[in-house]
Amino acid sequence: MSNNGFGVVVLDLDGTLVDSSEDIADAMNHALSAHGIGAVTAEQVAAALGGGPTILVEKCLTAAGLVTFGSDLVASVLNAYSDRYRAHPATHTRVFDTAGAVLPALHARGVLIGVCTNKRTAIAEAVLNAVGLSSVIGAVVGSDTTPTPKPQPGHLIDTVTALGAGDRRVLYVGDTDIDQQTAASAGVTYAQVAWGHPGVPAEHYLASFDDLLSIV
Repeated sequence: MSNNGFGVVVLDLDGTLVDSSEDIADAMNHALSAHGIGAVTAEQVAAALGGGPTILVEKCLTAAGLVTFGSDLVASVLNAYSDRYRAHPATHTRVFDTAGAVLPALHARGVLIGVCTNKRTAIAEAVLNAVGLSSVIGAVVGSDTTPTPKPQPGHLIDTVTALGAGDRRVLYVGDTDIDQQTAASAGVTYAQVAWGHPGVPAEHYLASFDDLLSIV
């Protein structure tokens, strides 16, 4: 175990571990087009991530120029988006920075690694498989497999429990204030990635995933 005593690293997925904005934008634009709504950019999608699929759809509808919309439209776009995204989860998705090397190195040290994401679990697992990280991830808990999704602390606690972490010390890595709030509420040390949202307070800041090799 490291000098810091972290035996567990849990990561957010979209915007932290992987850049999935292009694939999400493709699926979203397919759904929006089917409803006669204009397209959104990958940058607009990236800014809308973190709160789960329903909030993503709502933010994308706003970004596409809709001033008002009802829950029926949100549900219909969400269904079309989900179908498309499940069929094409990782055509363009890539891992950020050096995650592809660092996570296997931590796993080899005996560090438990989990993913706590507001993406739905099956799609998250498909993405992790596509980018070649499934073998080192011990638990994936999406927003559909916890009764208390982020920013509620139960989501992170459920992920740690699923890893069988016991009393090992946990580090949570994220990219948004939602991630920071989740860690703080759960009493877990938080690390913010440099490519995440600006101004998010954290105990550790990662200029690169390489920094985890000395922090953990």
